[in-house]
Amino acid sequence: MRQQLAELQQQYWQLRWRLPLWLQVDAAERDGLPQTLAELLAYQSEGTGFWLGEFIADFPLAATTAQIKHKGQLLGVEADWIVINGLAGIDWDLLAASSGCLRAGGLWLLITVTPEHFALQPNPQAQRMLSYPLQAHDQASNFQQFWLSQQQDWWLYNEALGLHRQHLAKAQQTVLTEPSASTQTTDSKHPADAELVPAPFSSSEQQQAVAAILKVVSGHRRRPLLLTAHRGRGKSAALGIAAVQLQQLSKQKLIITAPNPAAAAVALQHAKAYLAELQPDAPLALQFWPIDLLLQQQPSADLIMVDEAAAIPLPQLQQLTQQYSRLVFATTEHGYEGTGRSFSLKFQPYLQQHCPGWQQLRLQTPVRYAEDDPLERQIFRSFLLACEQPTPAYDPALPLFTKLHPASELLAQPSLLAGIFGLLSLAHYQTEVTDLWALLDNPQLHVLALYQQAGNEQEPGSTQQSLQLLGCAVMSYEGQLPPQLATQVYQGDRRVQGHLLAQSLAFHLATPELATLPLARVQRIVIHPAWQNSGLGQYLLKQVQQHCQQQGVTAVGSSFGATAALLRFWTGQGFLPVKLSQQAEQASGEPSVLMIKACDSALAPTMVQLHQQFAANLYLQLADSQRHLNPRLALQLCQPPVTTIDTPAKQQLVLFAAGKRPYELVELLVLAWFNQHAHSLPIDLTPLLVQKLWQKHSWADLSKQHNGQGKQQLINQIRQLIATFCLNQP
Repeated sequence: MRQQLAELQQQYWQLRWRLPLWLQVDAAERDGLPQTLAELLAYQSEGTGFWLGEFIADFPLAATTAQIKHKGQLLGVEADWIVINGLAGIDWDLLAASSGCLRAGGLWLLITVTPEHFALQPNPQAQRMLSYPLQAHDQASNFQQFWLSQQQDWWLYNEALGLHRQHLAKAQQTVLTEPSASTQTTDSKHPADAELVPAPFSSSEQQQAVAAILKVVSGHRRRPLLLTAHRGRGKSAALGIAAVQLQQLSKQKLIITAPNPAAAAVALQHAKAYLAELQPDAPLALQFWPIDLLLQQQPSADLIMVDEAAAIPLPQLQQLTQQYSRLVFATTEHGYEGTGRSFSLKFQPYLQQHCPGWQQLRLQTPVRYAEDDPLERQIFRSFLLACEQPTPAYDPALPLFTKLHPASELLAQPSLLAGIFGLLSLAHYQTEVTDLWALLDNPQLHVLALYQQAGNEQEPGSTQQSLQLLGCAVMSYEGQLPPQLATQVYQGDRRVQGHLLAQSLAFHLATPELATLPLARVQRIVIHPAWQNSGLGQYLLKQVQQHCQQQGVTAVGSSFGATAALLRFWTGQGFLPVKLSQQAEQASGEPSVLMIKACDSALAPTMVQLHQQFAANLYLQLADSQRHLNPRLALQLCQPPVTTIDTPAKQQLVLFAAGKRPYELVELLVLAWFNQHAHSLPIDLTPLLVQKLWQKHSWADLSKQHNGQGKQQLINQIRQLIATFCLNQP
């Protein structure tokens, strides 16, 4: 067996493929596992490896194997072998992410019990996605059954059959065979399909990408580059290489930004390594700036690089495009860093309108392994990474309807699951394996899908293939906490898994009695990007509310990154904001807002009261903890105290507008006037007043935020506002 595996790995190395091997053991074989691993890993003495899961005593390669416990450990690193111990549970998110780190010719070894037992085995790793009081050890894993259904062609090892190949979909076993002769090479020193490209490039496509990045700096202004790629194609490395080459050309003002520092880490690591080869003692010119700080301070730059741009809110990307003329936007087309197709649908039209000379380059060649890699195929299939669906047809004249899909139905119909998860991935940023996992293994989650019938068929007798999937909502049932537990949460003595809405009501909003009621939270609500702004979102949200009412839910809530457009959507459906986070959330770059609506009419006055308390409190926070809140959001969310302007005060404002009073003499009167009329003024004219009067920004800070205008210019803007609107108001 040892010799067989060595020959097989050599064949895969020649093809620049990775070898996925599934080790299946039963209870009687567990004691002999270290010896089996020693056999399977006998030729892995060189290089380094990763271990995922519970570590096994007497593992033969412990000295050169790093134990991986979270995805952050996988950033920018590579391995020659990876062992996943699934005997005591599997972190599927970590498993999927690890595959991108394995080099060509590497061994990816998965250890589980036999498939018939694996399908029924509880997964303790699922505990983190289950809400109180659910326990992972009490339930079989639907996700594991789904995963098994997606496996087609594996190299397997077990005691009975040894090393063999099995087409699992047909349960058809074959003897050990070599890969196709047409794809083999005769020179073991040069793996097949390995491109001969000059250092430091990994592929000709990556070389072209670096040249295109340099062209952004040397060419005409306002011609940004959009760089897209699947995971593992060398996109981030291209950014780092280009930065160093620009530094060699005396470009020192180089900035990289991303949704978070981790998303820029790979580019920075490649840049540091490349620069160390060229100039060991030189400092790196490329610097990371958080996106919000970059937009706020607007430092000068020869080039701005944006990695994982799809995970940055569109308004921030648009603002960046307005402020800088030389930009590179890079993003992952699909996977777990971002959703490139949705990004393209939303951002490309903006670039076409404002930067008609923009360019796009797509990287398709893997850099760590060859195309058609068996492990990549397994990962893509197992976790629906390639589940993009065709754009659905929509006819406003035809009726719409919704269907509730329980996890059992999603499990029984993989194509339905692929369609729904593909839509969730397409229309939302930072989708993870955990989201797919939770859809199947968290019984508190429910999926409501929005359909339209294709053609003239009627819904009751239609087939799934004839339906047009236009949108879907994922709902989480929460609440009904025991009164004693709700009180403990209110007092800050306990927190339980899940129940975000219920626990926020108890702790943040001091209403523990609401946490004892049946509640529902809309985790996601998405409409296909091609049909957004068509009224479909409002229709689907109404259907969600009707469904919740039928289930006896007393209130529906949702928490999301606050933008002006989203706030208008939710408030337009009767939802009220009741809480705003102090920090921006990682996925959206915006503060998280909690909104709620009563399904039980008896609770409506309570919800209004919670909203009023929140809006009044936010007004006070704007000069302190919320000083940097987007002024448009501040205007939408807060409620200033009621004030009146008497005749003498109005006369003072008239004199100020005419330039006959200094600002400092009438500042309190301007505040009183603005508090009274803030919500009736044109929203485009209010940010300056919100920032100065409510958020107490200095004139120096305001100058940076308003195109460098000086204090007197800004005061003149306020004078103009007063002259235009104050004189016409009662």
